[in-house]
Amino acid sequence: MIEALWQQHGQTLLLTWALLATVWLWAMPRENIRWIDRAYPVLPLGVAAVGASGQLAPGLLSDFLQLGLWLWLWLTVVWVISLVKRDASIMDIAYGLLLLAAPWWLYQHLGADGQASHLLLLAMATVGFGRYSLYILWRNLPHGEDPRYARWRQRSGARFWWWSYFQIFLLQGVVIWVWAIPLLFGMTSSGPIGFWHVAGALVWLVGFVFEAGADWQLTRFKRLRTDRSQLLNTGLWALTRHPNYFGQTCMWWGYSVFALSHPWGWLSVVPAVYVTWFMNKGSATSLMERHMAKSKPGYAAYCANVPAFFPRLPAKISQPKDNA
Repeated sequence: MIEALWQQHGQTLLLTWALLATVWLWAMPRENIRWIDRAYPVLPLGVAAVGASGQLAPGLLSDFLQLGLWLWLWLTVVWVISLVKRDASIMDIAYGLLLLAAPWWLYQHLGADGQASHLLLLAMATVGFGRYSLYILWRNLPHGEDPRYARWRQRSGARFWWWSYFQIFLLQGVVIWVWAIPLLFGMTSSGPIGFWHVAGALVWLVGFVFEAGADWQLTRFKRLRTDRSQLLNTGLWALTRHPNYFGQTCMWWGYSVFALSHPWGWLSVVPAVYVTWFMNKGSATSLMERHMAKSKPGYAAYCANVPAFFPRLPAKISQPKDNA
């Protein structure tokens, strides 16, 4: 369906996106805006322009744009559901589910040929994104709207219903789309399982252990703690303040290393670097750091002893303690 829609109405769809991108750029704040935030709306148009020139793997770029169309349609549906429910937190759940579904869509779209390396990549993505999706579902479903979105809703007032489409749903859709580049190259590489496939799988495994282990340790700690001001400072959380984000970053590097088996796979380094920046400096850790600094009295001391992102072996093993 997506391929037929793209072939029959590709120009109309690009024109529609151009109009949306114009509104998106207009709706952005005039101050304290990063260049990368302005790049999100126009990036699909740039990819389409390169594809139309025929200078760089036009078939791959067409598949990439169709993946973007698939994400766009689904995120529009999720946005409508968020309006009905008056809860933008549904995007957090959709984020994990779309990451889980994207490699399966690519596998089917590209022919589902049963090649061993493609099945290995599909298994890695299914286990990694499947675990993450279940964790987010379990964590978010019992609660109301995330405080971040609630604050944005309050600040934006009456315009939140349409503003959220751009700044919450389409923005994260473009992020998923860019991050999926290694999956596209991995699914279009040919040949038996080789060095890059194995190396990528090993890097991915390190990341999976960090992310899954950190989530498990945090869940257990929250269940057993006696005071909400307590901090988890043992296990993986003694190596880095954000072992889950570090783990997810390693997993994306694993997909990118895996994609080096493709002649154009070196381009996958770009989204891997972007993921590293996003998780470390761009958004994920910075938002969490500000929240923790306000809500945890002992967080400054924790920061003085534990690095923010890249792990470092602790000087000594400490016991769980109340940092309040």
